[in-house]
Amino acid sequence: MTDASLTDKLTDSAVLSIDLAAVQQNFRSMQKHAGAAETAAVVKADGYGLGIEPIANALDDAGCKTYFVAQTQEALALRAILPEAIIYVLNGLPENAAAIFAEHKLRPCLNSLSQIEQWQGYCENEKSHPACLFVDSGFNRLGLSAEDIADLADNTALFNGWELSLIASHLACADTPEHPMNAAQLEAFRHALSQLPDAPASLANSGGVMLGEAYHFDMARVGIALYGGSPHGKSDTALAPVATLRAPLLQIRHLSAGDSVGYGANFAATSEMRIGIVSLGYADGIGRHFGHQSGRAKLMLSGLEVPIIGRISMDSLAVDLTDCPQAPQVGDMIEIFGRNNPIDRLAGQGATISYELLTGLGSRYKRSYT
Repeated sequence: MTDASLTDKLTDSAVLSIDLAAVQQNFRSMQKHAGAAETAAVVKADGYGLGIEPIANALDDAGCKTYFVAQTQEALALRAILPEAIIYVLNGLPENAAAIFAEHKLRPCLNSLSQIEQWQGYCENEKSHPACLFVDSGFNRLGLSAEDIADLADNTALFNGWELSLIASHLACADTPEHPMNAAQLEAFRHALSQLPDAPASLANSGGVMLGEAYHFDMARVGIALYGGSPHGKSDTALAPVATLRAPLLQIRHLSAGDSVGYGANFAATSEMRIGIVSLGYADGIGRHFGHQSGRAKLMLSGLEVPIIGRISMDSLAVDLTDCPQAPQVGDMIEIFGRNNPIDRLAGQGATISYELLTGLGSRYKRSYT
């Protein structure tokens, strides 16, 4: 294993800087937007790619009490970090996993009648434990259907022996505030609540919080907004930037007209050019689609845009440095995304979203937490 002090001296790898104070600032901002509703944090996918341990500890210090993850293994990792936190598992209750959930005080989001029956069967034979009912309000992903909810309304004995701590659903189009699906899901969720026992309710994600008080209910589950991404995919509605990704120039090259760059030779210089080879590629989460011939993504060097040219390789990519007024040098750092190049802007240039950029980050970066 490489010695950490030696790794810190190496200059050929990208650097991912994570501002934990900005995470806390964004959590508090979302608390204000959510009003009286509790603000819970979604920390699945390794804290959206930024490291679940430092992210969870920062949120805990900011006063967050409730967390959501997708998978049981994520919940177990989070429990080791935050022994007293309330932890919900969105993917539900795996077969024969009730004892594990109870032992580690994890709360399943029960997505089917069979999961409810499994949870009830365990709790009635052991002792009562809390869980969430997750209802589908039109997303058609996970959750109880309208028929399931009607069956539950007719068979209230299924609630015996365990605590219904939350009823939740998820918005499909909160990133588009004017979309009619938002109002339709709100109405469907209210109808589901009217058929179920009284319990705290949660519908809003980051975008849902911004839809207004009607969507807040008792708890908001905030994800992308915590990490500096916009719930609308627009840099002007993002909160404080959290992650900055920079990578060094490995080499400066000069091209003549007709010279090609990269695999497939799909980019050819039309005149003399100066290009830089950057220590970053698709193995680091910057996919090949960022180097498509049409609408190439733009990175930043000393406040200037430098477009990606040629195909992105596994370990490197090329940028056009021709218009840089000062001659770049080997070792200069290119900002992939950060304060000068908002992550939502870069994501849009690559026909993707900030969620995918963050959660797809590779493991080769030098990580720096402040």
